[in-house]
Amino acid sequence: MKKNELIHLHTLLVEIGGEYLEAGVASRDDLQPYYQLDIGPVALRCSRDDHEYAVRTLMTALAVCAAHDLGRDPTEVPGQHLLRDDATTRSTDQRVTSH
Repeated sequence: MKKNELIHLHTLLVEIGGEYLEAGVASRDDLQPYYQLDIGPVALRCSRDDHEYAVRTLMTALAVCAAHDLGRDPTEVPGQHLLRDDATTRSTDQRVTSH
């Protein structure tokens, strides 16, 4: 995905996040891992990798909130390592390793 497409997706996800907040599906605490990154869609000087990490973090937070709202198990949402404070790597690779 090109950087301008990623920024467009980032913008759309921020809009969805705002709607989740208004509807009570999510709280600011739920989206805190994304807010802590301080990489918004208008941060045009940030690298493509920074935007990708922010987008994946926001998508994961929104997916967890949606799962919880639908009564599903939010622990099954992939990529939850992006939401932890102890995340030491900025890897966005969510592929399952084979055994």
